[in-house]
Amino acid sequence: MAGSIAKFCENMRKACQDWSLGYDQNQRWNIYDGGEGDCSSLVIWALKQAGFDVGSATYTGNMSSNLTARGWKRIPFTSLSQVRAGDILLNDSHHTAAVISGSGTTAKLAQASIDERGRATGGQAGDQTGSETNIRTVYNYSHGWDCILRYSGGDSGQGGTNAQKLEIDGYLGTLSVSEWQRQCGTYVDGKVTGQRKEYASLWPALVAIDDYDGSGSALMKVVQKAVGVSNPTGVIARGTICMLQGWLALRGYDIGSDRAGHLEEGTAKAIQQSLNDGMWQ
Repeated sequence: MAGSIAKFCENMRKACQDWSLGYDQNQRWNIYDGGEGDCSSLVIWALKQAGFDVGSATYTGNMSSNLTARGWKRIPFTSLSQVRAGDILLNDSHHTAAVISGSGTTAKLAQASIDERGRATGGQAGDQTGSETNIRTVYNYSHGWDCILRYSGGDSGQGGTNAQKLEIDGYLGTLSVSEWQRQCGTYVDGKVTGQRKEYASLWPALVAIDDYDGSGSALMKVVQKAVGVSNPTGVIARGTICMLQGWLALRGYDIGSDRAGHLEEGTAKAIQQSLNDGMWQ
């Protein structure tokens, strides 16, 4: 079974945003909340967790040879306008990072950078500065990016474009949300913001949640208007999901065994298929 680009991006986001993951090249495989890693071990870990075969890849110097033998293309880097979610930016000698949402110069990448003392080894476990591992807008690396590694195998889930379709995996991560945002005309960052934590049990298949401040999501306001919610607040509650499920059903999409008002795997798959069909444009 092919790996999932959506899960790869989500693994990177979680490790760099939700976890306190530090940087240390001597403890680089201790990748867990409160642990440590480095730039290449983090990317390799995220790929493995998403189901990808990485061969014997262990560091920046052998990532390209191992991944290109397993469905990835090595694309010469010329400018940031090339990049899109799911890409791996690589300098073979120095650094690597993963593009987790968006495309071009406004895309976001996740990476392990440096420890709290500006060194490669010897710091404390966990992220002591809030930026030992981090998410930021894509940038031109000081030593230069040698290439982009882009997956061309079974999972073509490269959100943000209809040229390559989303994987129908029932998992609404950053790639699915990015494509939903693109089709709905809102800012593309692969995140659903402004939700209320007490409703989280209603949407277990929606994993690209950025915060719970209750202010609502621009994307979800557009979705609510489209499916007929009378007072679109951008907050996903049971009524919104019921209306969404009805909207999907009227257009011939099967939500499987999902309960009414619960955004589970079946509804997520229907949403992904509707995105692949361009239904939200």
